[in-house]
Amino acid sequence: MAGIHTSAFMNANRDVNEHPEPFTLPAPWPANGAAEEVTTEERAELRASLLRRSAFAH
Repeated sequence: MAGIHTSAFMNANRDVNEHPEPFTLPAPWPANGAAEEVTTEERAELRASLLRRSAFAH
């Protein structure tokens, strides 16, 4: 979250004449990652696994 805030602050306050392109900070995940295809059964298993571990599900 801090990285998003930092890049937003940098872009909102940049001198567009000196830096015409927006700043992009590196992230530990791909910017446009494709979602994997999951079958209905796999989705149900994954959802049940998340619900077993979630502090908000109880």
